[in-house]
Amino acid sequence: MRQNIYDRYAEKLLRERQEQAAVLQELEASPPPPTPYLTNELSFIRPVGVLDKTFHVFAQTDSGPSPFSLVIGRSQVDKDADLESMSQRVIKEMDGSLAHLEWNNPLAPMEIAGVGGRELEYRWRQQGKRVHQIQILFLHTDEQHNRVLIQITGTSNNLQGMLIEERIMFYSVVETMQLRQPHSDVVCE
Repeated sequence: MRQNIYDRYAEKLLRERQEQAAVLQELEASPPPPTPYLTNELSFIRPVGVLDKTFHVFAQTDSGPSPFSLVIGRSQVDKDADLESMSQRVIKEMDGSLAHLEWNNPLAPMEIAGVGGRELEYRWRQQGKRVHQIQILFLHTDEQHNRVLIQITGTSNNLQGMLIEERIMFYSVVETMQLRQPHSDVVCE
């Protein structure tokens, strides 16, 4: 027996409601999103003229060399510094200091945390062993309204280069980064 249009419409609505219920049930069963990692555990007033050369190091092992690590560093730069000149300076410094440097991607534009950045990918040798790195650079302003160069570096010690799992780990951190703006009530002398 052939169904009329109203029967077919009622079946379609029922299927859509069942699909929506399945999606909602799946969302409710999903773990809550992770809490963002904050890089500032402490709060204090930094004296004017004292440079912040903070490094955050994330490794997979507690002792010995880690197969993959992620380092976030920052360094103060001139107020009129621009990203392109800072990126070229970093490349020049690496060319002069890293043994057997090979560029996979010398300088690609990208966006990170809503600001323009540059991505570098390269290999080099450290104590005879191949090291593969991806580095992202961008400029920001600290709490004293100084310009800072932020460098995020993912390092793999795998002989074949950076593994796909390591790339996923690196970019999962990069994609979730958000800038913490400097406090507007800080007065620069």
